[in-house]
Amino acid sequence: MPVASSSRRKSARSRREPSSDRIEEDYPSQHAGNNDDVEGGDDEEEQPRRKVKKEKKARKRAHGDPESDNDPPAIEDDDEDNRIDIENFHDQPLDKKEGTKLSGIAQDWEMIRKQIHQGSFALAKDVATSLADVLEGDNANQALSEVDDIMKTLIDIDHEMQSHEKALSWMHQQLMRGEPVEGAVELYEKEVKKRIDEFNDRTSRKKYGLNDQYVQFKQGIFEVQNPGENIPPINDFIPREEGDESDDDDDLEIGGVTQDFKCPITLTMLVNPLKSSTCGHAFSGDAIREYINKGPPSGKSCPAAGCSQKLTIAMLVADSSLEKRAKLAARRAQRDEDDSDVDDDEVIE
Repeated sequence: MPVASSSRRKSARSRREPSSDRIEEDYPSQHAGNNDDVEGGDDEEEQPRRKVKKEKKARKRAHGDPESDNDPPAIEDDDEDNRIDIENFHDQPLDKKEGTKLSGIAQDWEMIRKQIHQGSFALAKDVATSLADVLEGDNANQALSEVDDIMKTLIDIDHEMQSHEKALSWMHQQLMRGEPVEGAVELYEKEVKKRIDEFNDRTSRKKYGLNDQYVQFKQGIFEVQNPGENIPPINDFIPREEGDESDDDDDLEIGGVTQDFKCPITLTMLVNPLKSSTCGHAFSGDAIREYINKGPPSGKSCPAAGCSQKLTIAMLVADSSLEKRAKLAARRAQRDEDDSDVDDDEVIE
């Protein structure tokens, strides 16, 4: 048999077995990708391990562990020098760009304050008038005193929230004038504390006697307990303290007012009352609607004695608080009348 020469055998193998150079040319990206993945994976897994080892070693040294000195040195992280020291990172000065942010936070304080306290004030006033209606004597005084303390606490909290709101607004104005604010956190806390301290240093008359919510609270109780009588000045309900003006200063006293629960049109107790947003007079709902509808579209004069303000349907607003107080006053007046009739019968007998 003839034997193939060595050159022929080499040629045959070259046709059957592709060279490694050819494989590299055909699939260069595959090898490159695999190498990168392997190398990258090692780095990503190794870095957290290095950090953990370093942190463990630091903790051991802090607790005086002698074995930590024998541990192999931890490999330093490349980013260690660029790390920010949070604990020693002081407040940065604020400039005009941050002014709108402070204004937005102040508005958030205002919104939260109104949402929480408007409902709380209304609830306290309703509870007080209800207690004044059903309780008498010492029981009424004790219960109303507790509600009075709650009302004052609500006013204190309301003022504290206003202090936060006003401090932020003041800082906002500083920035809008182009004045940089240094040490923002410390300045903010200082301004809030200053406003709270100023409020707490006031007398009770100046803290609560000038607050509309508290005035309405005390007047509502008096109206229920003393229907038809003039409401005395608010200072009559708050004892005088050192720093208050003398009670003899007539120019500082607001004269007593009388809350009339009778409708100026029907001359009977108010029913579903509507109040004028311009002059403040109240009327029974059906009566005032009928009165205005009989007039021209431009409105009619207020039917209350001595008032010439124009009234339209759009100027009337419902007053649920007035309606409750009117019902309580009517109920108490009816009870007083019934008690008077019983006393008269006993005298006759």
